[in-house]
Amino acid sequence: MIFSAKRIFDVAIWAASLLAMPVMAAQLENASIADCDTADFQHVLQAETSADGKLPAQAYWLTSSQIKWPGVSPMGKFNLRVSGNGAENSLTLDVAADTLATNIKERFKFVPDGVVLSVRDADRAMVRALMKQQVTLSHEDAGGKILRKTHLQIAGALDDLYATANEKTQLGVTIDSTGTQFALWAPTAQQVSLCIHATGAAKAEKISTMTWDDATGIWWHKVSKKLSGHYYTFLIDVFVPGVGLVRNRVTDPYSISLTTNSTRSYVASLSDSRLKPQQWDRHRLNDRVKTQTDMVIYELHVRDFSIGDLSVPSKHRGKYLAFTETKSNGMRHLAALSRAGITDVHLLPVFDFATVPERGCVTPDMPKSALTAAGEQQQAIVTAAKERDCFNWGYDPLHYTAPEGSYATDAEDGARRIFEFRRMVQALHGIGLRVGMDVVYNHTSAAGQHEHSVLDRIVPGYYQRLNADGAVETSTCCA
Repeated sequence: MIFSAKRIFDVAIWAASLLAMPVMAAQLENASIADCDTADFQHVLQAETSADGKLPAQAYWLTSSQIKWPGVSPMGKFNLRVSGNGAENSLTLDVAADTLATNIKERFKFVPDGVVLSVRDADRAMVRALMKQQVTLSHEDAGGKILRKTHLQIAGALDDLYATANEKTQLGVTIDSTGTQFALWAPTAQQVSLCIHATGAAKAEKISTMTWDDATGIWWHKVSKKLSGHYYTFLIDVFVPGVGLVRNRVTDPYSISLTTNSTRSYVASLSDSRLKPQQWDRHRLNDRVKTQTDMVIYELHVRDFSIGDLSVPSKHRGKYLAFTETKSNGMRHLAALSRAGITDVHLLPVFDFATVPERGCVTPDMPKSALTAAGEQQQAIVTAAKERDCFNWGYDPLHYTAPEGSYATDAEDGARRIFEFRRMVQALHGIGLRVGMDVVYNHTSAAGQHEHSVLDRIVPGYYQRLNADGAVETSTCCA
């Protein structure tokens, strides 16, 4: 298809105006080092004031050039509208004539029938910029009267635009001989800054504006020295539907460890010898399992295993290191089970979860008078302490690739979690037991603008499963 010079010029002007719209103005001011340490985890740079903020998200980006709007007929006109502070640009869409590709049909088979729309070829270069803005889809009659409007669900477009992102850059922290690199996939962010802290409790010592890679959606920053043992967070300026342009302070979803209560991510390489127990690299398990049907699995909870075992030193009860007490009642019992044919220990969640305070948690004091079968005093005592209780099953994930801090002897020290977790695994292998983890990838502890919402505050609307109106699904009792 050949486009006129005027059309190309019009598109260029439209793209320039899009990037210069008032909604972007607040983010042009770089984050300051003070933003790294504010009491609030979020700061609204520019609030959403229009009625559009309350619209549902009933249309779906299927790819970066195709949109489906269930329940809407193809009659009339359709426009993508990008707005902020009273200014608005629009992009006309065509009703699609082509049949959807088989893989797209399969992925979005849950979406009911409706009109399928196409971004014009000459406009497709703007879609990356659209993903960073407040965008609505309008259905209009022949005279331009708006019949209905909706927000759009963006996952299909982002997956199409950045399909090769995971092949380009290691996300999270990478430490090598040239220094330390930080990489975060945040394709809808307008700006990302990196805060570096010398310790888990210290104020930020440096802030750096990260560099955007348009091809992958990754923001990255390289420091020319090894920062092992430091801590970091990201400041992400991102448009959040219904809220506005927000500066979110978040930890790294690819964290391998954190400080107390998961407030900052830990800089380290898992290959660092300081994070390895003695003989870790040469350690091998004599694996008795040849096929899956040979597995005999014993499930346990790390805290429950030892919290009441008086044969374990008090400082190790309820901790990873309780498993290194090979003469304790619990470990002798597990060793006996191993000899009897148990092959695997399945650990209830040991990744970083939200509910247990990693400093100052309490165990409810249960007097004997409350221990009656029909009484309600037990429940009242437990309920009163639930926000501070040292116990939780752990099915409320914060960071999937970092060990839970309440099971470490020092939650503030990111290195202790890794080192002590590895010692636990080593000890269980030592009595012939394989170790498996219960991983809860089907939900998160929170979504939206919640302090414990890690993924959704980085790329709003992408990671969570949404219903037909764009609200987060909660069928697992969590987001």
